[in-house]
This record gives sequence, C-alpha cells and structure tokens, in this order.
Amino acid sequence: MKKLLVTLLFVSMSFALIGCGKEDVENTPSEEISVEQESESISEEVSEEESMSDSEETGSDEAVVSDNASVSVLADVWNAFDEAEKFPVMGGDYNTMVDGAPGAFDVSDTESLASMLYVPAELAGSIDEAASLFHGMNLNTFTGAALHLTDASGSEAFINDLKENIMGTQWMCGFPDTLVMFTVNDEYVVYAFGNVDAIASFKAKVLEVYGENAILVVEENIAG
Repeated sequence: MKKLLVTLLFVSMSFALIGCGKEDVENTPSEEISVEQESESISEEVSEEESMSDSEETGSDEAVVSDNASVSVLADVWNAFDEAEKFPVMGGDYNTMVDGAPGAFDVSDTESLASMLYVPAELAGSIDEAASLFHGMNLNTFTGAALHLTDASGSEAFINDLKENIMGTQWMCGFPDTLVMFTVNDEYVVYAFGNVDAIASFKAKVLEVYGENAILVVEENIAG
C-alpha cells in the first residue's frame, strides 16, 4: 500500500513539473490534506494482495542503492542532513520510485530525463547512470541529481549545456531560487536547484561529505 501511495504522489507531482516553485511553507498543509484524502480513497479500493510489507520495501530500497553508484553518491549527501534540515523526499523515476531517499533514474528514458532532471536529449548519451531526489510536495522547492559521465574530460561542456538548459527553463509561475552544480570524484555531476535554505544545506553537505573531491563549478540565482 505504501508503495502505491508513493506512486500516486510521484505521478501527480510529474504533472506539475513546471508549476509554482516559490510557494511559502505555510501553503503546503492544504496540499498535504489533498494527498491524504486521495490516499484514504485509494486505501479503500486497493486489495491486500497489492500492498507491500515494510520489510520488502526496505530490501528493495537497499538493492537500488547498492546497484547504482550514482544513488550512493546522492544518498551519502542526503544522509548527512540533520533531521531538522530534512524534508519529505522521494527519488528515482516512474519504475524505480523510492520513498524518503534517492533512487535510480533510467538514463535511456530521455523524455523523462529532460522533463524531470532537465538533461537535454542531446546530452543523454554522455551519461550512463543517474540518480534523483525530489521534494515530496514541490519539485521547484528541491530537485537534486547525480549523473555519472561516460567521459569525464567532457564535464565542462556538459555542465555548461546543462546549466543553460536549467537556467533557460520557463516555469509557469514562480521559480526555484538557487542552482548549484558540482563535479564529484572527477566523474560525477551532482546538482540541485530550489529553495535557498534547501540548496544551502545541500551545498554544505556535498562539501562536507566529499571534501576536496567535490568542486563547486556553478552557483547561480535562478529567480533573478
């Protein structure tokens, strides 16, 4: 049941990928109530055979992390957040959804890669692995990713193109505040955009976890 509810929320979020990004925290309770009402409705319709036990879900999440090094990179950063700094998150893509942690993202799905992680189709061939982490209620509040480059020597051009695509995105109402982009271990591009406080925490944790192996190459004000 929990996985089904996560699926519902993930799909509903994807329909608002270019929605408002600068909503006040005080506005989120109404969204939470809406999600809870949908959850209660679904719980009455779904049979017990479709539910998953907590132990099964935990095993699945651990398998995703161990099978994807990009997920591990992003998970190391997320796990460094203090509990007070954390917020509701989910990771992965439509087929590998994870509740409360980063998840693997299918790089062969170039359409989702472009619409959710803002990686243009022409750049998709430059990565062979990806992971994502999204705010549980609003992607413009926080969207983060780790991408493994097939050729680290092309990181500068890749980052420039990715940055331009993110900066050039026209959200329907409101904008994320800040964009940060790192190279990690000379082979990963790790980036996030969203609320000032969330991105400040993300930036600090990347540097804390990876030290001199993390190089901050982009820090931009998106909102203007």
